[in-house]
Amino acid sequence: MPLATELRGSTLLIVDDKPQNLRLLSDFLAEQGFELMLTRSGVHALEKARLATPDLVLLDLRMPEMDGFEVCRRLKADAATAGIPVIFMTAEEDTRAKVEGFALGAVDYITKPVQRDELVARIQHHLQLHRLQQELTAKTEELSLKNTELEAYAHTIAHSLKTPLAAANRFLEILYKFKSENLSDEQRHLLGQALSALSSTGSAIDALLLLSTVAQQSVTLHALNMGALAAQALNQLADLRARTQADVSLPEAWPQALGYAPWVGEVWVNLLSNALKYGGSPPRLELGGERDGTQVRFWVRDNGLPLSEDERRRVFVPFTRLHQERAAGHGLGLVTVQRIVLKLGGTVQAGPAPGGGNEFSFRLPAASVGSRSDRIDVGSRATTRRA
Repeated sequence: MPLATELRGSTLLIVDDKPQNLRLLSDFLAEQGFELMLTRSGVHALEKARLATPDLVLLDLRMPEMDGFEVCRRLKADAATAGIPVIFMTAEEDTRAKVEGFALGAVDYITKPVQRDELVARIQHHLQLHRLQQELTAKTEELSLKNTELEAYAHTIAHSLKTPLAAANRFLEILYKFKSENLSDEQRHLLGQALSALSSTGSAIDALLLLSTVAQQSVTLHALNMGALAAQALNQLADLRARTQADVSLPEAWPQALGYAPWVGEVWVNLLSNALKYGGSPPRLELGGERDGTQVRFWVRDNGLPLSEDERRRVFVPFTRLHQERAAGHGLGLVTVQRIVLKLGGTVQAGPAPGGGNEFSFRLPAASVGSRSDRIDVGSRATTRRA
C-alpha cells in the first residue's frame, strides 16, 4: 500500500527486544519513506521519545525488564509524550491484554507476524488522525485567543462609550428639565425620544460590559442569601412592576446555593424583567427553588403566551428579540443570564410552566446544609472546591 505523500518523512519509534524483528520492520518501513528510530529497551524507548518526540510509536508488548504496558503507561503520564500515538505489536490474541492496552492509551494493535499492507494502512490512518487532532487543537487555541481578544476589545469600546453617552444624557436632561418651556410640543417630544434612546443605548453598553467582565474575571463562590438577592432585584424593578400591575409570588424559604452575589443578582434582574415585560396582562410571576442532588434549581414562572420549542432555543442567542412589538430591548438579557450561570458552574433552561405560561430556570452548585464556609474558585479554565 503506497504511503500518502504528506506522511513521508514521519518519524516512527520502533521498540522490540528481538533484533530480527527490528531489522525486518525497519527495512520495510524505511522503503515506505519513514524516518526511523530503533531500540530494544523500554527504558531507552522512553528516553528517545522524550528527546526526539516521534510521530508514532510501534511498541512490542512482551519485553524483559519493562514490558510494553509499562512503557505506554509512562509515555501517557508524561505531558511531553502523552499525545504520541502508540500501536502495540503482539503475537497474542488475548482480549484482556488488548483491553488493558487501550485503557492505557494505545490507539491500535498489530498481531505478529505482521502483515505489511495492514501495518502501513494502520500507521497511515493513525498518523493522519493524529495530524487532524493537532490541527483541531491549534485551531481551538487560536479561536480561544481570538475570542479573548474580542472580549477585551468589546469591553474597551463599551467602557469608552459610557462617558460621552453619560455626558450627552446629562445635557439633554438639563435641557428637558430647565429649558423645555421654550420648546414646542414637537421639540419636547423629540427631546424625550432622544433621552429614551440614550437610556436604551446605555443599558446595552452596561450589558456588553457585564458580558465581557464575566468572561474575563475570576471569582470566588460563596453561600448566597437568595431571598435577599431576589428581593433586591424586585426592588430594582419596582417601577416596571408597578406599571404592569404584576403579582409576584415568593417562596417561604429558599434552598442554599453557591454563587457570586453581584452576578446572581443580575440573573434575577434579567429574568424578572423579562417576565414582567412578556408575561400576561397583568403578569403573574412565581419564584421558587428546590435542591436537586448536588445542584439547586431556581425558577421564574409567568403567565405569558407559551414559547414554541424554536423560540426557546433562540432566546439565548445574542441580540434575539421575540416580542419586539411588546417591549424595547437589546436582546442581551438572557444571554447575560446564560453566560453568568455557565461561568458559575450551572445551566439555564427555558420551558413551559406548570399550568401554562413559561418557566425560565437556572441551576447553581448546592451549598452544604447549614454551611457558610463552602467556597469554589471559578477562573477561566478550572474550578476547584474548597470547604
